[in-house]
Amino acid sequence: MSSLCPLCGKNKSEEALFCDECEKKIRNEYEVKMPGRLNFAENASQPVAEKGVASSEEEVPILDNEVDLNIDNADSFSRKHKHGKRKGVVFGCVFAIGVSVAFSFVYKQYAEQQTREQLVWQEAASAHTVNAYLAYMNAYPNGKYVAEAEAKMKALKDREAAAWENLKTSENITEFQDFLQQYPESPYRSLVSNRLDSLMWIDAYTANTAQRYSEYMVAVESGELPGNYYHEAQKRFEMLFQSYPVSTEESDKIKAVIEGFYGALSDEDYNKLAEYLAPKVYRFFNKGTDSRDNILKGLQLAKAKNPDSAVRFIPNLDALQYEKTPDDRVRVNVPLVKQYGGEEGPTRTVSGYIGHIEMDSEMYIFGIYETKPYGAER
Repeated sequence: MSSLCPLCGKNKSEEALFCDECEKKIRNEYEVKMPGRLNFAENASQPVAEKGVASSEEEVPILDNEVDLNIDNADSFSRKHKHGKRKGVVFGCVFAIGVSVAFSFVYKQYAEQQTREQLVWQEAASAHTVNAYLAYMNAYPNGKYVAEAEAKMKALKDREAAAWENLKTSENITEFQDFLQQYPESPYRSLVSNRLDSLMWIDAYTANTAQRYSEYMVAVESGELPGNYYHEAQKRFEMLFQSYPVSTEESDKIKAVIEGFYGALSDEDYNKLAEYLAPKVYRFFNKGTDSRDNILKGLQLAKAKNPDSAVRFIPNLDALQYEKTPDDRVRVNVPLVKQYGGEEGPTRTVSGYIGHIEMDSEMYIFGIYETKPYGAER
């Protein structure tokens, strides 16, 4: 028998079918039961009773060509016959094992492929998104679950389109946030994000406080919003953010002046209004420097020309921000809501104003102007 392994060509013992390395690999990886080693020497030493072979004492028939089969020729024939049978057995074993190994290898590859496809499908079904199902279909275009993936993907697209149609008339911030969370890869994402940005800006702008502007800016910085109004929010936040150390007594005095001034202005009580204005005012809304008396006369004249018009100023004192200068002057920023109307009451409410007020050390107002609602400047 050959001393070379039929699988790898390495040296092996004559009694073994394969080398030790190939035999170990076949046993472990393909779970093939290997036959024991063949002991040819032992088999050759045992006598074999040949059926049909006569003993030396019996007559041996003479062949037609009259060739005698002597004892030596018979022994040689027997040894060749036995050796041929052993070679046939070995070849049969090698062939059978080769077929078994090949079958095991092919089956193992098939099983691994099926397992991989199952895992990819489970991941797609768990994610339950259009892109997840597309990834499965691209990996296994003829896969077991292609039809199911197509059906689920179509259902998702139909539901997504219906959800977008509902959002077109919605002003609910939560609904827009839910859509983006549920459909992160939606083709409508840009439209939804911009609409959500507008709604959250309006929400912050209506509240008109440093905290709400800060919340809007944080949402932009985190990537939740595109930030179309970020710079305006930042400007207003800086106006209203209380960075100066607050004294409760001082803060209460400032709030009392602001509340009294806007109350008198709303009620058109010019005598009361005079109590809050300094003798000389450097800026009064859109007017330049003028005396207190001239400012009050101008207000009375304007009222006489439009007796039915009325504006009520509503300051948000809880969101008031102030700081003191080195010369003890006070600068105040306060969110404002204005209600426009006439004798029958308010007809329109506008938020988004910020009043800017400057007071001297005696708490008299010597300057006042406004930041108008966003877009009103245009």
